[in-house]
Amino acid sequence: MLKRKKITSLILCAALSAGLLTGCGSTKGGDSNSDVTELTVWSPQGNQDENNYYNKRIEEFNKEYEGKYKATIELIPRANGYEYENKINAAATSGDLPDVLSVDGPTVTNYAESGILVPIEQYVSDEEKSDFVPSIINQGTYNDELYTLGTSESSVLLFYNEKMLNEAGITPPTTLEEAWTWEDVYEAAKKLNKDGVYGIDLNWDLGEGQIYGLAPIVWSSGAELLSKDGKVANGYINSPEAVEALTYYQKFATEGLMNLQPLPNEFEEGKAAMYLMGSWEFTKLNNDYPDFEYGVTYYPASAKTKKVVSPSGDWCWGVTSGSENQEGAAELVKFLTNKDSVKEHCDMIDKPASRISVLESNESYNEYPRNILKDQVTKTAHTRPLTTSYPVLSKEFSSAMQDIRTGADVKSALDKVVQRFEEDIKRNN
Repeated sequence: MLKRKKITSLILCAALSAGLLTGCGSTKGGDSNSDVTELTVWSPQGNQDENNYYNKRIEEFNKEYEGKYKATIELIPRANGYEYENKINAAATSGDLPDVLSVDGPTVTNYAESGILVPIEQYVSDEEKSDFVPSIINQGTYNDELYTLGTSESSVLLFYNEKMLNEAGITPPTTLEEAWTWEDVYEAAKKLNKDGVYGIDLNWDLGEGQIYGLAPIVWSSGAELLSKDGKVANGYINSPEAVEALTYYQKFATEGLMNLQPLPNEFEEGKAAMYLMGSWEFTKLNNDYPDFEYGVTYYPASAKTKKVVSPSGDWCWGVTSGSENQEGAAELVKFLTNKDSVKEHCDMIDKPASRISVLESNESYNEYPRNILKDQVTKTAHTRPLTTSYPVLSKEFSSAMQDIRTGADVKSALDKVVQRFEEDIKRNN
């Protein structure tokens, strides 16, 4: 059972350092007089289709396990802040956690270390695990034990305006072996940067998007953001390789090849010739810009290593230490990530499936352009750092990237990340 003292100290440290913790309340229901075990589930609200999907799958779980389990789900607004995470933190300190939580991939280590999540390793067979893409298992593993499983994966591709590149005589690669390096992208951007059109859009939101979308620039160089145990930043995120890689990235901003104050839909409306963006861009282009002629190619590689490394990670399901029936909660997690759930969810949100069998059965991922997305999910995906101080790392990396784009000394900007991260690690320890 959860030790309140451990939860309070670790969660308060992690939350306060990232400015996350605020007061909030939660409820948890159950019927001790019934033979049916009640299970409670929390997940962030999505759009209406997603909310309907979650409610539907919970109803189907209840039907399949009628007389044994009965689950209810609470969909919690997340807005643009950390309302959902705040509620988890408050429930952890008050002992009101639900049985099952939906959590973002990078937070798994924090929640596992602090005792909010418990291992589900004993409930998931090796055969079951083998059907998930490696990055999903990696993001859900802490201290060699599995804590979470997810339904979908994600990645980032280089989208391009097909007409503009054809007119410039530029032909992007269509195989992983021939993937562009950042030098190739730079040369292409210089040719395309004219007539009021920027060569490329490399902007991401000023929160989690920075580390999600841009950390592969560091990884492809051969560097890491942190040590393997997730506790040391010095010599990793500020290593010579990392500094060199991000100094090259800085050129796109300082030479005016990207707009530092991009307009909404800059790429889609023809104001940027290329666009480094997540796989969800497919849906936006196909639904909102059906006449737009675009192509995609792989996430750019380091010119030195020529190794493509792509982002990965998505929301996943785990069992909490507050659950009085962890076996039943694990059964619900497995139901929410079984093949039917994965297929239905990923078809709806237009993301690559977490299960290899489902991904292989989707013919659209065997043909261009989604075969490039499949290659990245199965061959080049890199998990964001597994560390208890991830909220601070993400926040400080975002600040550093903002400074780098405006011409700051790259080494100094990364040294600040090291200092803030290691201060937080000491507090957590």
